[in-house]
Amino acid sequence: MRNAIRQWSHTQSWRALGQRLRAPARLPARPLFGRVATPAAVAFGGMLVIALMALADPASLHILPEWPHVVVRLARIVTYLGDSGLYLVPLGVALVLLAVVDLELPPRLDAALRQFWLQLAFAFVAIAGTGLAVNVIKRAIGRVRPLHIEAGASWSFEPFSWRAANASFPSGHATTAWTVIAVVILLCGPRWRPWLFALGGLVCLSRVILGAHYPADVVAGALFGWFATFWFADFLGRRGLVFRQNHDGALALRGQDAAKTLIEAWRARR
Repeated sequence: MRNAIRQWSHTQSWRALGQRLRAPARLPARPLFGRVATPAAVAFGGMLVIALMALADPASLHILPEWPHVVVRLARIVTYLGDSGLYLVPLGVALVLLAVVDLELPPRLDAALRQFWLQLAFAFVAIAGTGLAVNVIKRAIGRVRPLHIEAGASWSFEPFSWRAANASFPSGHATTAWTVIAVVILLCGPRWRPWLFALGGLVCLSRVILGAHYPADVVAGALFGWFATFWFADFLGRRGLVFRQNHDGALALRGQDAAKTLIEAWRARR
């Protein structure tokens, strides 16, 4: 693997890489990722967030002290599923190990391993990128968290204060959770979608129960993580990296059997 990466780096110039990163002119200028995020869907999401800020957020302040103790304890456990470190640490370790360990593999397995590495890199960049972006955005907006509201007004903002107490909108945990959901669907297919959506909903609910966010905050974070991840996948698909675009503009995973090939080879060697 290391020899293959070294050989690739010697044969490819920075200019060629830059040309690869620019969108090919032969591909149609489709709006983002077609059926996943149409302009109507994005507009509906924005209106939903505004409606929640006006209607649901004030009501959540009155419900906050009334959650049963056992529900709060369960929420403290579920909320960890939105912690980006839970995913970035193992992904980072795997990426480094696969890049530095010298494995003498047949060409077919070496190609599968390189494609698998690219898929892990996509997951790492998507989770880290959306997490970093949402942290900058919410600290710039400066919405005060429910637990730190003094006058009971949900419309309390202190922009650019850069304090954790004023970083409510949008929710970082919801962003991470729904970024991970989008990554899993893109890499593994939609068969686990109902269960993933249920877990994502529980993470969002846990943040409201714990008083860290309003309903509008978690919905905005979930939408941001979901749409941004598919936008990133579409960006790569237009350049033939990790994904590819079919003739109808739909995304398809390149090397979708890479992990399966590696697992079968490992079982055969055992």
